[in-house]
Amino acid sequence: MDNDSASTGPTIRPHPSRDGVRAVDPIQETQFALLTPESVALTPCDTARFYFPADTAATLRTETVETAYPSGAWIREDDGTLVAEVTDRETVSVPAGTYSVELSATQIKMQLAVEGALTVALTDDRTRIETDGGSIHVAARSVHERPAATVTTTDDPGDVMAALSTLGSALKTTACERSFPTLRGHPPLVERGSELSIPDHVESPDTGVTIEVPRSFEYLYPVAPLAYYLGATVESARSPAIVTDGWEYPLNAAGDVERTAERVLKQVFLLDCVTRTEGYYQVDLAERHAVESAVDLDFAALYDRPLAAQLEAYLDVPYEAVADVVPQWKLTADVRPAVEHVSALPFLANELAVVRCPSPSMRAGDAVPANDRVESFFRDDPTALTRSTRGPTTRAQSSSAAERSVVRPEAADSIEQAYVGEGIPVDASKMTTDAYYRRLEYEPSGEPQIRVVVVCNDAEMTDENVVSEIYGTREWFEFDIVVEEQLTRDELRETLAADADLLHYIGHVDDEGIRCPDGYLDATDLETVGVSAFLLNACDSYDQGRALIDAGAMGGIATMADIINEAATSVGRTAAKLLNQGFSLAATVELIKEYEQIGHHYLVIGDGSTSIVENQSGTPHKMVIEPSDQQEYDISLFGYPTLNTPMGSIFSPQIDGVNDFCLNSGEMGNYTITEEKLLDFIHKQELPLDRGGSLEWSSELSEF
Repeated sequence: MDNDSASTGPTIRPHPSRDGVRAVDPIQETQFALLTPESVALTPCDTARFYFPADTAATLRTETVETAYPSGAWIREDDGTLVAEVTDRETVSVPAGTYSVELSATQIKMQLAVEGALTVALTDDRTRIETDGGSIHVAARSVHERPAATVTTTDDPGDVMAALSTLGSALKTTACERSFPTLRGHPPLVERGSELSIPDHVESPDTGVTIEVPRSFEYLYPVAPLAYYLGATVESARSPAIVTDGWEYPLNAAGDVERTAERVLKQVFLLDCVTRTEGYYQVDLAERHAVESAVDLDFAALYDRPLAAQLEAYLDVPYEAVADVVPQWKLTADVRPAVEHVSALPFLANELAVVRCPSPSMRAGDAVPANDRVESFFRDDPTALTRSTRGPTTRAQSSSAAERSVVRPEAADSIEQAYVGEGIPVDASKMTTDAYYRRLEYEPSGEPQIRVVVVCNDAEMTDENVVSEIYGTREWFEFDIVVEEQLTRDELRETLAADADLLHYIGHVDDEGIRCPDGYLDATDLETVGVSAFLLNACDSYDQGRALIDAGAMGGIATMADIINEAATSVGRTAAKLLNQGFSLAATVELIKEYEQIGHHYLVIGDGSTSIVENQSGTPHKMVIEPSDQQEYDISLFGYPTLNTPMGSIFSPQIDGVNDFCLNSGEMGNYTITEEKLLDFIHKQELPLDRGGSLEWSSELSEF
């Protein structure tokens, strides 16, 4: 059923092609199907019937529903008492009663309410819920979070401290469960103005934690995500420290504020994730086993302690004791310590990013001529100059790109890296605050389909047109794939103005703009575009990509050099497969850089967390496969968190005999399994595979 906010909130409607219903979140562009033995009618249902909050609900006159793919389930009594968890291939039955069933592995928070006896069966390909109560109530809640307020600050560091002290007001709990992304909430926006203004309803939690730093942006910015996660106030002091009642922790313990704030955030987050296993979700978490063997902490006792007491106990443990267990962080952001970038901090805090302030030596004015960048590309392959490229290689000598300033942020050990400031970053995304704001302003079209437009404007590049056959190859998702060739300037302008989730452009770009049969379309002349995300797979397309961001796109992938057709086609196909499996723009580029010959010439502009579809397993992941000595295989799984499944989500691979959970960022688990189990797992969904350093795809393998 549709609720009052149906234009933007989740809806539950009859499934368009199967018996059952489908929940759709138009903002997150996620869908979830519940199938029934026969067609059922939907009637309104009060969301107050459900244990957890819900945005919309409906009653189905059926006693059986099935998911379209395996999903774990938690069964609770109506007061929240956990009765059973179904997380392995098993069947659990409970006697007649009133129950709430929460489904995992969904990017829309789904829960069921039943009255009667209940059976939940998790198999290799689905989860089946049966009751004898005559009906099943279904509820959906969006994981999308909007800031509840806007705080205005002057350019004075003291006022910025007061603004950053409000970030923790978004926390839905100060217990360790705030490590779950759905219990954090989006921090209030921070904007510049003529006076400090904090809305009356913005109340920071009373955690008893204060972060003290000098009155300088280079100290303030790195502690913003930590202040958010700890619900801390930020105050001025000569010596940086975290302070509670009668306790103090120096914020230069690791050498400087940046490094110490990073370590504290990672350590506290990890130990919160371990401690929370004593609460609502008592799962077998792999990180708990690893931490318990390294530290002497009583997690059962810690669970009920207040945040400040937990913090003191956590930081009494040397970081080195848990460093190897800390998940690989999703994002490191280098932010120029200038007041004009203060508005980026709530978005970075929302992703629990590590924030660094570049040193003055990393000047935005350090220009690298475009011909030097091209030369570095061809250095390892001199014959490349004789092959076809997606733009004239000679133009690099005279292009205005030769004067563009290039910055080189220090390498980070996170999955993604972003840069906020003047200049074009090397090996990092070019993040813009405007693109982040568009994430909040996004208005769904109302159509459930995911619309992908593939434009090929050069007949010699039609080999890459096969990407149109890659997009949309996902069960249970509706796609609208449009393929266009040889668009004129007016036709391309109209295509860019129309609503689309992704534009995949194949062709030429040069100084005059995007090449069309009748001339060039210069994106800098566009006032607005309807495209949310894009891939401009053409030579040196950064300027045109940046113009699309300025005209309204949320994020996109562009290039910083001339690229060879053959290599670019390979990149285009890989990018299409990754985006089609729910990888974000930033994660897609990181994998392209890892596996493609010319990957380092691609970068993300705008909001790198943009994705076009959700992953079937929740968190997009790749697998690294190595043969072992006993006719078995050693496999490692690597997770890439998204806005739908942020850091703090848990993951359990659907591998026979594997019952544990792990955190969803970076390396998620190492297993030794037989070839039969390996093939069974990789064929449950399309999956990128690393074999011997090369990227392959699970659908292409029938044996090893």
